[in-house]
Amino acid sequence: MTSQARVNAGKKAKRDGHRKETALSCLLEKRTGNIHTTDGGNKTKRDILCEQLGRYYSQKSPSGKNTQVHLTPTRIWCEYFNIDGDLRTWFDKFFGLPRSGREGRLTSSQISQSLNQLALDWFNNNKMDVFDVIVRRGVYEIDGEVKAGDAVNQVVWYNKKTDEIEIEVSVEYLSDLVKEGRWTLNETTLHFHDVNGNKLFHLQMKGSGGLSQKNSLQFHIYKPC
Repeated sequence: MTSQARVNAGKKAKRDGHRKETALSCLLEKRTGNIHTTDGGNKTKRDILCEQLGRYYSQKSPSGKNTQVHLTPTRIWCEYFNIDGDLRTWFDKFFGLPRSGREGRLTSSQISQSLNQLALDWFNNNKMDVFDVIVRRGVYEIDGEVKAGDAVNQVVWYNKKTDEIEIEVSVEYLSDLVKEGRWTLNETTLHFHDVNGNKLFHLQMKGSGGLSQKNSLQFHIYKPC
């Protein structure tokens, strides 16, 4: 895809996203009888807001079984969590250096077992903080400072083809699923399963799109069972 084609595709995606948010906002207004507005910011997880009810929604409209829930460069992720030393080395190896593409990263079998275990232990020891970033708040570089965004407290799966809400859950409900779950690692991807074995997230290297996004951490969320 040419650079201009990527720009045009990005603009179309933004227009489509705004239309989906507007449609869902109308549905939520009919359901609750309270005014809902669309946020529209690109450094927040808040897609739709209802100040009267104190509800701040993240909207998901997946075309398949999962959809992106958070995308962040390795540098921002590691700075936010104060990751350095051997653990930072693992992130640079497993996701590749910025803009290096797929050929710039290593699979887990190409990385020492001790580094892989170090990373896996980190994800499991910090799973609630990881959840807080990827679902509840996000983390962004704002005015030169890396910090968390405004929190959401509801996640809604909206079917744009049928114009229906498939499922709405609180962030606290998802948080409870995470408490007893575990991250695991294969050749190219980390997977998170809840205590019942249901997959809730996976994490992979961002391998497409603009050069600035390649080699970033791309988290996906699955609709809870």
